[in-house]
Amino acid sequence: MTHRPLSTSSTPQRRVWPLILLILVGVAPLPSKGQAPALATPTAPASQTAPAVPPREPANVMGWEHADWLEREGRAELEKPEMVIEAMEIRQGMTVAEIGAGTGFFSRRLARAAGPSGKVYAEDIQPQMIDLLKKDIAKEGLANVIPVLGTETDPKLPAGGIDRILLVDVYHEFQKPEPMLAAIHASLAPGGTVTLVEYRLEGETAAHINIKHRMSVDQVLAEWTRAGFLLLNRIETLPSQHVFIFSGKRGARPR
Repeated sequence: MTHRPLSTSSTPQRRVWPLILLILVGVAPLPSKGQAPALATPTAPASQTAPAVPPREPANVMGWEHADWLEREGRAELEKPEMVIEAMEIRQGMTVAEIGAGTGFFSRRLARAAGPSGKVYAEDIQPQMIDLLKKDIAKEGLANVIPVLGTETDPKLPAGGIDRILLVDVYHEFQKPEPMLAAIHASLAPGGTVTLVEYRLEGETAAHINIKHRMSVDQVLAEWTRAGFLLLNRIETLPSQHVFIFSGKRGARPR
């Protein structure tokens, strides 16, 4: 069948406008009798077309000389450690670890959550921080905190033995994140989880923090999912920080 061009004066007006409308909205007209319908071009999922997150340069490690920042007045009000620990779902008797524990600001609180029958490995890579941590846990009489001197590539935690791991404002300083993530993964017990807290790069809620010590959601997920972790939950109720809870095994449920 030969179709007349739209500019032909003999074409009825009521047939021209439906075709124009179809073209404007991007819908192809129905095929002529005997003509096979055209197949639609599949659209790639958004996750496959999103741009890759650019490589991130780790921030410098905060030296032990600035340890007073970790125990600063008002930190508990700003970072709300009780909310973070509640989200971790720690039970009495669990084995817990804090990586990058510093002076033990969070480790001391984790020790109380795990109870006398539990234990907390408080890890740091600076011997001077470990010394400060030991003094503070002794002051509070916490017998269930075990100081651990780790390295840039290994937190020296028991393989497959940790139920809950916490990292607060420290991951962005890892100079060798890939081997550290692999070591963290290997230390998790079946059903164990990792809670990661980082100051937000997005927006202005963490504008008081040096930009090199902040991370975006995309940066965190790009690195942690690539290392084999599965995001279980993301919490955005803290004033200035993201909270991520990861499983070490895809499909695993926290116990």
